[in-house]
Amino acid sequence: MYRKMMSCLISVLLLVVLSACSRGIASTGSSHNLIISHFLPGNHPIQTQVFQQIGNDWKQKSNGEITFELYPSNALGNAGSQYDMAVTGEADIALSVHGYSPGRFPLISVMELPFLAESAAHGSEIIANLYEEFPSIQAEHDDTIPLYLFTAEPAQLIMKDHQIESPDDLKGLRVRSPSPLANDILEALGAVPISMPMGDVYESLERGVIDGAMVPLEALYNYNLHEIASYITIGNFSATPFFTVMNKDTYQRFTDSEKELINESTDINTAIKSGRVFDVDGQKGRKLAVENGAKVIELSEQQLVPWRQALNSLVQSWIEEMESKGLPGEKIYQRAKALKDEVK
Repeated sequence: MYRKMMSCLISVLLLVVLSACSRGIASTGSSHNLIISHFLPGNHPIQTQVFQQIGNDWKQKSNGEITFELYPSNALGNAGSQYDMAVTGEADIALSVHGYSPGRFPLISVMELPFLAESAAHGSEIIANLYEEFPSIQAEHDDTIPLYLFTAEPAQLIMKDHQIESPDDLKGLRVRSPSPLANDILEALGAVPISMPMGDVYESLERGVIDGAMVPLEALYNYNLHEIASYITIGNFSATPFFTVMNKDTYQRFTDSEKELINESTDINTAIKSGRVFDVDGQKGRKLAVENGAKVIELSEQQLVPWRQALNSLVQSWIEEMESKGLPGEKIYQRAKALKDEVK
């Protein structure tokens, strides 16, 4: 009888312990506090309207198991190191410009070729489709988990003292460039490219270190260039591609349902939305610049003819360079051109 009573008591105690343990697991779960790093200012809409909304969505739908901390303005590392920070895990998620890592993403630079993107939302839809369709583009990002790719609005020419209407007007002028391919564009147009991060452009223009900058119009708003721009030439000369990527180990720690939540929140619609915030701020920046006395020169199709002639060889050179590396440059460029019309 005694043994039977003890056996029952032990069974009851085991049930109590197991129940308590199971309650503890259910309540604590596998929480994730994500470190999100980028180089843009803290008030940039990519942070305030995109990252914060995505993070809040994850937090709500995961019942608080996924939280986040935002580190803007290169707080954890400069713009060129953001991708490596996601690779190593210094950041769980990182955003930056592909062109800040020269040579690392050769195929994605197709979006920097002239006259492809007509707006940031347009360019973002093109680049998102290219990523989905071409494994060779995916392979350029295979040491991270890409959440989404997008582009800024097309780069225009913002000048302090020079009115630019033809390539001849650019000859010999020092113009800020965002990437190696943009260097080639500016050189083909007769300018002297000067590589520098966006944060240095205002002072460099003000002091005369550069004569102008190849930048999207949102820079007039988010970097206060409307205060110093006298002339703005609209020609859609290039589009800057951006990545938003996650550390692989971070992604693997999520449950299947959490991965589904992550994937659903960072699809092509998020790419397009990220582009649209650039477009909206571009309109704001243009308005502020005009109100401050800037003259806007919108190049017509006829006026663009000499620009296209000056840059035609650059496109062919890009294709040949990709093909020489065994990469499908011709197929990707032709698909990008087709998508330009398809996604309008």
